[in-house]
Amino acid sequence: MKQGIGIFFSLVIGQILVAQNPKSHQLQLKKEKARNQIAKFFEEEKPVGMAITVSLGDSIVWSEGFGHSDLAGLRPIDPADDMFRIASLSKPMTTAVLARMKEEGLIDFDQSLYHYVPEFPEKKYDFTIRHLALHRSGIRHYRWYERENQKDLSIEEGLKKFSRSALSFQPGTAYQYSSYGYNLLGRAMEKASDKPFATLLQEYLCQPLDMQHTSDDPAQYENLKTSGFFRSNGRGKNRNEKAVNMKMKLPSGGILSTSEDLVKFGNALIYHRLLQAETQAELLELQPLANGKPSYYAMGWGVSKDASGRQYYSHTGGNAGSVCRILVYPEEELCIVVLANTFGIDYLKFIRTLSAISDSFLNENKVGSQ
Repeated sequence: MKQGIGIFFSLVIGQILVAQNPKSHQLQLKKEKARNQIAKFFEEEKPVGMAITVSLGDSIVWSEGFGHSDLAGLRPIDPADDMFRIASLSKPMTTAVLARMKEEGLIDFDQSLYHYVPEFPEKKYDFTIRHLALHRSGIRHYRWYERENQKDLSIEEGLKKFSRSALSFQPGTAYQYSSYGYNLLGRAMEKASDKPFATLLQEYLCQPLDMQHTSDDPAQYENLKTSGFFRSNGRGKNRNEKAVNMKMKLPSGGILSTSEDLVKFGNALIYHRLLQAETQAELLELQPLANGKPSYYAMGWGVSKDASGRQYYSHTGGNAGSVCRILVYPEEELCIVVLANTFGIDYLKFIRTLSAISDSFLNENKVGSQ
């Protein structure tokens, strides 16, 4: 009897709290709906581990780890300090550093690449820093057999992999996603500043935003708390990822970070914490191609609208031992980061899951009607 009365009063108190704070209750419903999406993805794809962090109105409202950082299942994922390979999410970080350098007069978006890296083999056409940042330089992307590198190469040494290749098109006339182009961009930034790219990353981005768990990938992890790096066979079986060295691709895909640090980065866009307003607007401006065709990639960020017409910035990434995505809705003040430590899981399903999670937090009517 006493137990029944206790349960009754607990329910009554719960209803009173919900009535007093309906927004908190609605947020809890959103989190539960989003958590169900992650649980479904986990059951179907069986990644080793994932981290998700969601920020609304400049506050983290949900940050949670799923799975583990080891195959034995002994170390649960911690979104605060487990460092994942963030693959091509490195690119918007690179352009953020680039923009800071522009503000200090160290580099010019519209200056020729050869002004900074005169030793790079001459091509049929000249191209600029802006061309590289927009993926419009004509520098090719890596080929499938070049995707993973085991050699300990610097950014400068890594340029040799593509430096003799002809441009794929006249710069500015077309778009071709190119990680090699971003590596070359990073080398120009090193030459312009006379500093290693890893130092630029810390000085211009990590320190100002207090991103204490973000760094270049050192290829040796004894002193770092990482997520672990794994590969799926696509049928639910996972193994340790083979050793790779990311140093030569640091500007395009060689950064380690946590989901909580990446939310700080996303919020820096929403609340203009890193760049002057004019600089940030230029960074995120969609510039049409020379042939008049629209573009959906600014300098380091995809810029688009969802099915409801809301603008968002995004980037995805995939590399040895990682699949990841960041979504930033500036008007809604929403930032979502999802990181997985397992390459080979269904990439499109991963993106669809994140879209469903963003819908959970954006579509208030849907959540409120549950």
